[in-house]
Amino acid sequence: VNPNPAGPFGEPLELTCRVNGVDVKKGDIRWFKLQPLKDITNWKSYSVSDDGLTFTILKMDAKMVNNYKCVVTKDGKTSEGNFEVSLQTDQCEDAGKLFNVGDNFEKGCQTCTCTAGGVLECEDKECDVDCGDDELEITNEGDCCPTCLANWVEAVNPTPDTVNGQPVELTCRVNGVEVKKGAVKWFKLEPLKDITKWKMYDVSDDGLTLTIPKMEARMENGYKCVVTKNGKTAEGTFEVALPDEEIDLVEAVEDKVAFVEGGKVVLRCKKLEKKIKIQWTCNGNEMVHGEGNVKIRTKNGNSELEFKPAKLSDKGTCTCSAEGQGTTDSVDIQVGGVENEVTITPKVTELTCKQGDASRCVIEFDVTSTIGDPGANDVKFWKLKDGELDEKSSSSKEGNTFSRVFGQWKKPSRSGQYVVVVTVKGKTYQSEPVTLTVLPKD
Repeated sequence: VNPNPAGPFGEPLELTCRVNGVDVKKGDIRWFKLQPLKDITNWKSYSVSDDGLTFTILKMDAKMVNNYKCVVTKDGKTSEGNFEVSLQTDQCEDAGKLFNVGDNFEKGCQTCTCTAGGVLECEDKECDVDCGDDELEITNEGDCCPTCLANWVEAVNPTPDTVNGQPVELTCRVNGVEVKKGAVKWFKLEPLKDITKWKMYDVSDDGLTLTIPKMEARMENGYKCVVTKNGKTAEGTFEVALPDEEIDLVEAVEDKVAFVEGGKVVLRCKKLEKKIKIQWTCNGNEMVHGEGNVKIRTKNGNSELEFKPAKLSDKGTCTCSAEGQGTTDSVDIQVGGVENEVTITPKVTELTCKQGDASRCVIEFDVTSTIGDPGANDVKFWKLKDGELDEKSSSSKEGNTFSRVFGQWKKPSRSGQYVVVVTVKGKTYQSEPVTLTVLPKD
């Protein structure tokens, strides 16, 4: 009935088929969308009338623009009606998108407005660009307006590494634009001279690298490249100098030392120059003479750092730093340490004596230490009560053996467990217990 309907955006649109000369039922009619071909009779975005002959697009938009058809089947024969559906022309289409009258949108470098009758009117954008004296005006591909490019010339290595007698390259980089070799000039600054064509220098084919073939003291100076583009200039500057000669002020007498806990360890740093100031740090902490176990002194031309007694916390890295006239130097010394090993061994772990018996009744322990030689005053015997130290008594020493003697007047009340407590280099160690049993006399 209406083969070329045009629907307004957002509104419903009806397509109607008419069957002439015969009666048909709703089930004899199917509706199709043609691109691609799909049976849409029962789709929820459409509505079909009770007789099946009117098909309604519920909301018209660009997605609904297509070809449609109704297909009617009767007595094994089929016939169809075709429709070409479009949007009304008071809407504008651009790049597959539809716009209502009065809509504005950006299109490339233009601002466009959808006007009555579906006419799209576009105007070029206005550009307001005012570049500074040191900025270059450029238009990049795809941009609508030019932009101002600052810092378009830079020194790649403004303070180049130099070696006496070796070549040095100074390189400028130009960002965002292309330049020719003739647009680049090189200058020495003190005094200011154009050295682009001087034979004692080499310039690369693109003009952006200047080579000093042989570095020496007379080549020390400030340099710059100056690039000209579209009437604007920019530059990159360089400071070229030979490195200061390094002077060793100190060296380690030994770069690794080690200690046993409780002993002492001395680190020695040899002075190679007379008028220098030495400072010691260990594991990042400044060392001060007289604090804790630290002593610092100068002996035989060396600065010495001593730990006494040495602690396991003194392990790590110590640094001897020297400061001279306008120069500094330092050296690291690795400090290792191990725990003092003290061994306490009983002669016997169980001892039985008898009251009134004049024979010797002696508890004995052998004591050895990696460093330090404990005396009788460093080793005390203790009787335990409920596992805790209770009664203290002195010891006798012979070689590495320490003893506690119980005479003939010993009583059964002396029975119990005994240990020794040994003090070596300020640290105490306790033995395993020995069990003494004193039997009553007959």
